Amino acid sequence: MCTFKITNDPNEIFIDKYLQLGGPTLSNTIEIDGVYITHHLLSLTGELTPQPVERDGKYFLLVGEFYNYDVSLPSDIYFGIEKYLEYGDKFTEHLDGEFLFIVIDGDEINFFSDPWGTKQIYYHQDGDYFYFTTLPNDVNVVYTIRDDYLDRSDKIYRLPCNRKCTFNVNGTLHVIEDELIKWNLDQNINSLEDVDKTFEDAVLKRWYPNCTLFLSGGLDSSSVALCLADNKKEFNVLTNMVNPQFEDQDVLDSVIKYCGKHIINYHRIEESSDHSQEIPPKHPLTAEIRRQTKERFNSKVVIMGNGADEIFDNYRTKEKTVVNGVGRSPATIKSNFDVWPDDQSTIFPWEHFYGGQSRRLLDYHETYSLLYGLELRNVFYDKALAQAWLNVDVNIKNIEYKVFMKEYLRKRNIPITKFPQSGFGHQSWPIHPTWTTPKSGRRARPMWWTYK
Repeated sequence: MCTFKITNDPNEIFIDKYLQLGGPTLSNTIEIDGVYITHHLLSLTGELTPQPVERDGKYFLLVGEFYNYDVSLPSDIYFGIEKYLEYGDKFTEHLDGEFLFIVIDGDEINFFSDPWGTKQIYYHQDGDYFYFTTLPNDVNVVYTIRDDYLDRSDKIYRLPCNRKCTFNVNGTLHVIEDELIKWNLDQNINSLEDVDKTFEDAVLKRWYPNCTLFLSGGLDSSSVALCLADNKKEFNVLTNMVNPQFEDQDVLDSVIKYCGKHIINYHRIEESSDHSQEIPPKHPLTAEIRRQTKERFNSKVVIMGNGADEIFDNYRTKEKTVVNGVGRSPATIKSNFDVWPDDQSTIFPWEHFYGGQSRRLLDYHETYSLLYGLELRNVFYDKALAQAWLNVDVNIKNIEYKVFMKEYLRKRNIPITKFPQSGFGHQSWPIHPTWTTPKSGRRARPMWWTYK
């Protein structure tokens, strides 16, 4: 992905060197009336385009990708500019992608995101200085990805998704309450055909040459792999097997066999091969997954099945215990409804549609990916796919948990996993009996460790 910083502080700050990791292709900084605008580019589509781009006295930045951009234009930022100049604040209705789009117009800085805010933006004020950045300018957050710290902090604010946010350089931040994208909640489609079609579109628009799929034995990433193979798209596969008891090997083997020659490279992570990396945040396995993606495959784009639980079922009928970072107690993720109601407006937006586990996992995986110069593409955070699912008849939704993905696998004779998954990248290296903390002598997981 790309990264950015907008501030009236001319000095370097803590996160500058980490922002550069997310945009390794080209860095550019300009100064406009005492405001410093920095953009770090990870070039994937079109011509190499330094940002910000000036048009009619306004300055524009794009973080992320537009999947429906006009390829006759030099790059996709120009597509966003054309749509903004044509439709004004309603231009996001005409964009399909995972993006943050920034418009600097005189003293105003305007921020527009995709419906889920897949690309991060943090606001921080320190005396007379303001900062808008891809990563929060605070060591406590960056090193541990502590969303609870953000909740308690009076210093750092993550801008909300699906809203226009406007900041006046004199120091006032205003969040527009109206959603940029509005959803049709009618449950009037008596089949999964539209969901099938929009799912395949969501996968194919995110495919990129030499991309890497993070594949587990679960429903979500397995469905993505099958779709890529059906459409004869080649891709790399990386699986996480440091704790094989968390994976359904039969399902995984069936998916690998089905995809066959369309998997150009396949690697199972079973141990760490390098512990010298010092890139925060220091969750060793999650970092190792990204490091090996770069080292083994030289990929620029990662595809994940992230978002299926949150968009398609909100964790209803199942609870999931997760460990939320360094030094924190386990948390239980659960739903706020058991069955889909006849009137969907009574639950929408449900807990994890925008917030909850959606927000936590998007920021978690996005942060790690950008620190390794990777663009993360999330299949199930797709506007058309989410809308198609919202419109499915309530009786179909209630047939079974994740009915769409289960049917997708059954049609291809792939077995359904017999036990819940832990979530790709959220396992940990097994605790080694000799790990101790220096002062207490108690067993503890170090920041980095390799098998001996």
